[in-house]
Formats: sequence, structure tokens, C-alpha cells
Amino acid sequence: MQPKHVMPQRPLMPMVFTLVIAVLLVGCSGKVRQQNSQDAPLSHLVLTHATGFSIDYFEGYKRVTVHSPWTPGAELARYYLTTNPEQSLPDDGLHILTPIQRMVTASCTHYAFLDMLGELDKVVGLCEAQRTYNPTLRQAFQAGHIVDLGNPFSINVERCLMLKPDLVMVSGFNQFDERINRLLDAGTSVVYNNEWMEADLLARAEWIKYIACFFNKEALADSLYNEVSIRYQTLADQVINTPGEKPLVLSGDNFRGTWYQPGGRNFIATLFKDAGGRYLYAADTTSGSIPLSFEQVYKDLGEADVWVGATSGHSLAELKAHDHRYSLFKPFRNGQVYAYTNRVTEAEGNDYWERAVARPDELLADFIHLFHPACLPDHTFMYLKKLPQ
Repeated sequence: MQPKHVMPQRPLMPMVFTLVIAVLLVGCSGKVRQQNSQDAPLSHLVLTHATGFSIDYFEGYKRVTVHSPWTPGAELARYYLTTNPEQSLPDDGLHILTPIQRMVTASCTHYAFLDMLGELDKVVGLCEAQRTYNPTLRQAFQAGHIVDLGNPFSINVERCLMLKPDLVMVSGFNQFDERINRLLDAGTSVVYNNEWMEADLLARAEWIKYIACFFNKEALADSLYNEVSIRYQTLADQVINTPGEKPLVLSGDNFRGTWYQPGGRNFIATLFKDAGGRYLYAADTTSGSIPLSFEQVYKDLGEADVWVGATSGHSLAELKAHDHRYSLFKPFRNGQVYAYTNRVTEAEGNDYWERAVARPDELLADFIHLFHPACLPDHTFMYLKKLPQ
């Protein structure tokens, strides 16, 4: 079954003639009628945290809807998935035959989900493949089994088409890229994945169910996600009654004159809270970042207890060389500066951007161990790394 797009408007008389013939044929042969997108689904996929997509099940197919993260109540895309190439499907979305066998993914945030589902062997193309952390994908790329398609926001269309993928998974931002239209026009199924737009760590992790639907592995995804969710909540509950003060947390660093702090509704702020940290901007209603001056951050957080997410150096010396004012901060003076660089390759592949998306329970454990070591005394950092002198 070839991918099918919404049909452009056509002259009325040919459409009427075609419709009459189709009705007569169906009436004589007894074949299944054309499905209507307004038909009531038999069931829905249960989601506990994610809000960016939904999946409805019908007789012989499922409807996957990606909701717009920018316009409340609007749809970004709609897909109809079936295992039967002869299945009648509504015409208001892309038609995809599952389970898919050849996949291109444009984002490293998809890798861990595919790994957990046991579907890494279906990947034939990656963007910026040399920066991959996942050992299986990295080895497949080095062996020539996976093709590098360049920048995720300017995918090499010719290389991609040569791979003949059943599915190309990209970010919602790619909807504005004319290369995506070229892939669609060539009959390639392109789907959007916006897990990174969710404001909650568990919501991001729940997108494993979205990826799973293209492999017909929703039941496995549900089981895997429940394990992650239960462990995350169990860890968070451990911290609630922890004695002692909550450490004040500083995040990120100065970038071209602006120091971006996570908004109060940002997933990082939620992580700080769940791990038992004290975040100064927790009451903020921003889901993105708060742009602040260096001076304002120093005024507010110069006496913070812990500094996480520093990116301007691999050591305190490099951090100070980048901006000598960093040495004024209390966590710098006390050697309490951490980066998300514990699992990286020489080519800067970073597992924080891969596995941590699918395993927020592991990331939470890192932060609990940092903020309240007595809660998890035997834990060793998986993603966080303390900057040396």
C-alpha cells in the first residue's frame, strides 16, 4: 500500500460520476464501504501524561493524531495505520502500512525508544549519525548499514529517497521545510514527533507509545512505560519527607550575554522539584526559558548550593577561562558544578539527549543522589558529571 495524502479538490462532475459508480459496485459486490473519518472509534490508547498525540482504534485500522503544540485544539497531522493493504481508509490523512520495516529518524531523542522496543535494526538512516551515542546504532553506521542524512533541519532528500524508507520520523518544526514536501510528494511517509514539546518528563517518556504504534507494539510500550513511571514516582515519593534543607539550584550558564533559566513549568524545573531541590523561579508560569542578565542571575543565585547544566567548559578552570565571573558563584567556589556529560563519545554523542528522554527515572535518581545523597547512598551518576578543577 502506497502512502496516501489528502486529495486536492477536483471538478464536480467527474467526482459525482466516480461516486455513483463506486456506490453501484459496492452495492453489487457487498465490499466494505469507504471509511468515514467521523466514525466512532472502538477504543482509545490510554495516556496518563502525554498530551501531544492520541491514538484511536477502528475495525481494521488505527487513527494517529499529532496535536499542535503551538495552537491549542488544532491538529498538526493525522495518520491512518493498517496491516492490510486492501483496508478501506478515510481520505483525510496519510495512509501507512504497518509494521514498518525501514525507518529514517531525524532526532536522537527517538533512539532509546526504538532500543527499548527492540526495533533498532529497522533504522536505515540518521541525521548527524557521527554524533550518535547509542552503541548499536553507532556500530551499524560505522559498518555502513546506516546512512547519514546530514542536518535534521535540511535532510538530504536524494539520499533519503534512495533508502526507500517506510517511514521518516521528524520534528514538528520540519513542517516548514520544503524538503519534507519533496519527500511526501515522492510518496514517502513522513510523520512528526513532538515529544520534546511536552512540559513533563513522564509525558515525554510516554511518546514511546507513539513510536510503538508504527510497529504494532503498543502493549509492550505500555508495559515499559508503566515500569518507568512507577519507578519515577517511587523515587519522588522517597524525597518528600527527607529531613534537612532543600538545596538551592542554579541551572545552565551565560550564553552571548543572556543566562537562560528554566521556566517554572519547564520539565527541568519539575525535575528539580521532584528530586527535592529548591528552585527560585518555580512559581514562574513559563514552559520555556527565562532570559536573564548575568548580573540578575548572580544577584538571585550567587549563593546557590548546586550548579547543574554548565556547558562552557569541561573543568572549573575552563569555565573560569570562559568567563572569570563564574568563579564568584558559591557552587563554583565549593566545587559543586555539574554537567550532563557523564556518557559522551569523542564525537560529542551524548546519552543525556538520547536515553534520558526515555528513562526519566534514571535522570531523577541522579538528581536525588546529588541533592540528598542519603536517599540513594549506593547510586552512581549516569548522566551528571562533576566538573574537575
